[in-house]
Amino acid sequence: MTKRPLIGIVPLWDDKKQSSWVKRTYIEAIYDAGGIPIILPIFQSEQFIEELVARIDGLFLTGGDDIHPSLYEEVKEEECGHTSKVLDDFEWCVLTKTIEKRKPIFGVCRGFQFINVYFNGSLFQDIESQYMKERSFSHRQLPPYDEPAHEVYLSENGVLQHWLGVQQLAVNSRHHQGIKRLGEGLIVEALAPDGLIEAVRHQDYPFLVAVQWHPELRYKRDQAERLLFERFVFSCQENDFSLKGE
Repeated sequence: MTKRPLIGIVPLWDDKKQSSWVKRTYIEAIYDAGGIPIILPIFQSEQFIEELVARIDGLFLTGGDDIHPSLYEEVKEEECGHTSKVLDDFEWCVLTKTIEKRKPIFGVCRGFQFINVYFNGSLFQDIESQYMKERSFSHRQLPPYDEPAHEVYLSENGVLQHWLGVQQLAVNSRHHQGIKRLGEGLIVEALAPDGLIEAVRHQDYPFLVAVQWHPELRYKRDQAERLLFERFVFSCQENDFSLKGE
């Protein structure tokens, strides 16, 4: 039996309670894809984080609070939601140490946005007020969240199209921010009907993929969403960090 890789999950952070937590759906999706999910303890110590990253086989960045606009050299506007310096600082350091060790990285929602900011990209602090395009859907759908909100169009000859074997995908949508300036080295893998970027990968990294939607909420009913987690976990096994792996 193949040993399950350890996948470090960056949790959400509660400033008032000084505690971290993770939604069960993230844990289930990683486990069902063949990994062992480990919730990373938020502790601001570079040495601690370096030792932590050395023990995991891959890093998963979750959804959650908004990212403070100072990280992309903007002033926080009224439409920007709650931010946490504790979480931003921890996630920045964890991502840095993981990249240094060239371990697989997969991000969703906030994780997708954080990766973009990390590579010198920027965000719309609020899509409705800053990205005023005609659309017949909302990027911030109402429950149930496991239902699709809109289609995304996968880039021709892109990695996601190669993996999933489809040209478009129906996805859910639970965000009010999005990519404004694409980060350096990132390649667009999917677009929403209004042109907003919905998935990226890094062109020079063994496995660094992120999506704006929440596949952990739909993977049990959608084979394509499940494949995203399976590809990630597969890349973490036995140092097989291959984006094009069959």
